[in-house]
Amino acid sequence: MGQKTRAIIIAVLLGFGGAASSAEVGPAARNPVMVEQEISLAKSAGIYAVLDLGLKSLELKTRGMTLKRWEVVRSRSWGRAVEPRVYKILKRSTLFPPKRTNITPTPGEEPKDVELGVLELSKMPTHFSINFEEGVRLKVRPKTKNVFKWLRNVGAAIVWYGFLPYKTVWRSVSKKPFTEIEIVAKSEQDARAIYWSFYENLNAVIGK
Repeated sequence: MGQKTRAIIIAVLLGFGGAASSAEVGPAARNPVMVEQEISLAKSAGIYAVLDLGLKSLELKTRGMTLKRWEVVRSRSWGRAVEPRVYKILKRSTLFPPKRTNITPTPGEEPKDVELGVLELSKMPTHFSINFEEGVRLKVRPKTKNVFKWLRNVGAAIVWYGFLPYKTVWRSVSKKPFTEIEIVAKSEQDARAIYWSFYENLNAVIGK
């Protein structure tokens, strides 16, 4: 799927809940370094993202126009302080990757009505990680009141405080610094939409 096509789909179909205009989160309120980095991306064609931990917002944009904005309920970081700059997504990872149904038509067979589920949002995961360049990893999970999903979030907290100290020591010895960022999305629907929208090779400005 091309950048232009994806931008149109996101702007038209992913716009549930309403997208914030550029005026709502103006450049004046953002870290000047982040503004400078974003301007360089806005000048080029295509989609990019802006994660502003200070403003508690995650935006998907093109040429300076906000296609979609998600509220970050809360966030936390571990490891090397993230330098406000552009990072490219290397890959996404989740415990249960979404599966797609591939339909192969038989030659001569009459076409049938099939629910394609264009955005497939209901199949997207709510807990996942996005790995960027320079050892930066973003973990996303939703805010929830469901007891079973709350337990899953508790498990994520145990991993955060139980595993990361060991990772810090190991990376220090091997001289490979890392940055771990966790954000909590407002809802499961928001988390699924973020997973669908943030694909490999997407550029993102990350900072505070």
